[in-house]
Amino acid sequence: MSLESPPVIRVGSRKSQLALLQTDLVIHLLRNYYPDYKFEIVKISTTGDNILEKALSKIGDKNLFTKELEVALLNNEIDFAVHSLKDVPTVMPEGLVIGCICARVSPFDVVLMNPMNRGKTLRDLPPDSVVGTSALRRIAVLKRQFPDLCFKSIRGNLATRLQKLDASVEKIIDTNGAAQKYDALILAEAGVLRVGWESRIDEYLDLDRYAVGQGALACECRLGDTRIQTFLSTIHSEAPALACISERAFMSRLEGGCSTPIAVRTYLNPGGVAGIKGDGAGKARTMSLDAAVLSLDGTRCVEGKLSTDLPFSMPWDCRKRARRDKSETSSQPMFLNDEISEAEEESAKDENSVILGVQVSPICGIGRLRMVRARSLGEALADHLRAAGAGEILAEIRESGTLKSDPVKPKQIQQSISTIDSNEKVSS
Repeated sequence: MSLESPPVIRVGSRKSQLALLQTDLVIHLLRNYYPDYKFEIVKISTTGDNILEKALSKIGDKNLFTKELEVALLNNEIDFAVHSLKDVPTVMPEGLVIGCICARVSPFDVVLMNPMNRGKTLRDLPPDSVVGTSALRRIAVLKRQFPDLCFKSIRGNLATRLQKLDASVEKIIDTNGAAQKYDALILAEAGVLRVGWESRIDEYLDLDRYAVGQGALACECRLGDTRIQTFLSTIHSEAPALACISERAFMSRLEGGCSTPIAVRTYLNPGGVAGIKGDGAGKARTMSLDAAVLSLDGTRCVEGKLSTDLPFSMPWDCRKRARRDKSETSSQPMFLNDEISEAEEESAKDENSVILGVQVSPICGIGRLRMVRARSLGEALADHLRAAGAGEILAEIRESGTLKSDPVKPKQIQQSISTIDSNEKVSS
């Protein structure tokens, strides 16, 4: 009598060391729930992996690291794909959704020094020292703090960038074809930790805001593939997902992309910064979003903060509770109106709701409502910052040709400080 073969799940992944480590991490989480399943990793090269002679902001496409994986999904060549969430556009291709957000670790950046500078911090470097980074956000933020340093684009996977940092000047050619020596390198702490390079970290930039979705993993699958969506829902982590939805809603409302100079910082209570303490601390009761939009040279910055309650019951029950006393929020910068809107209520009731590309299934109505509220938080803060001047900053950047203003269409896979600070409640 022959034994039935175990079910096979085809998992799409980029080919880099970090991408494969992250895919292995997701598979490990799933094996806790599905020990009898067999997982087959399908390695796929993406546009962003293949175009290394240009800075990311100059390539233009918003799905540089996801497009080929999404084509494989739509062609039924894989069952789901593992992404770094910060690489996933906020507008998903038609027929695809994020089935889970999981395994978020530190969202902050770290500094790795050239061997000659080990033990130093950015503040210790002499004027005109060259700091390598691939993100406009990092350049804009750090130029404000360190105007005497020189920030240059550096491309390639983590191993390649570390080699460029450690190599001699004769061996380094930058994206403009010129010889380049790097004195320091800025990387996402999550990636550095996942590849085991913690000993190379010389400085933690954990007091700064960070990139939208940084440190979180997302699994993308076909909309309506109930087997895979149910499969992925077992490893979905609500706290980091709420943080990421709020961050992505903020960026989406401003029509920004992963290369836009937008920086964020979310805090859940309980759940901690970016929700990285996960759901073990209990379901989050409140969430705040602190965000900024910067000019490319870092000379202008519009920033603000907004908070909200996260509902524990459906709207008809929420309306019965006492409204928040004004004295209770007098020290809050801003607080989103805690009354659930009709639109939020309808989204929560609809089992087919897709919230910033996320559709976790199965999930209860309250779970959807909490995600909708997180989205409202991000959108409301974006509207306030736009009114305070963020829109003008982003428009100037787009006019310069650095950013593309049009979001990726669902059907097209190919392709001085101003501060918001008020004690008033604002309407959602």
